[in-house]
Amino acid sequence: MKKMIMMATVAVLSTSGMMFLANETMAQAAPEVKTVSKDVADWCTVTVPESAKIGDTVEVKVSLKNVKTPAKLTCDLHNKKEDGAWGGYWLGGKAQDVTAADNTYTFTFTLTPKEGAAEVVTVIFLSPDGKWDNKTASIQASFPLSK
Repeated sequence: MKKMIMMATVAVLSTSGMMFLANETMAQAAPEVKTVSKDVADWCTVTVPESAKIGDTVEVKVSLKNVKTPAKLTCDLHNKKEDGAWGGYWLGGKAQDVTAADNTYTFTFTLTPKEGAAEVVTVIFLSPDGKWDNKTASIQASFPLSK
């Protein structure tokens, strides 16, 4: 009887220890990303990472204020080089339907290698059809790339 109780205790402790280690591993695998919110225009606030590096998956959150609907909101990533020169287009986000005058929309990007990129520049715009040529408003917000 004592032997069975001891084996059950060892099994419970063993399982508890594995759960603790699994939770610790999960907590270490997903560090919290520090963000900064920028009031870049009277019609929106943009939240971006404080910084990021190639390979990171980043979120750009756009909080709209008093926007006329219907519309489409688009966020593309461009870049600047170390010397401040414009690096051009990098990654495109899919246009999202603006369903309310005051709402928040999230765009997710994985930063792929880009020769000479030192800064990420978000190019955010509103249009009736999601196309740059038909934009009704646009802004930019940026964050640095770390090595």
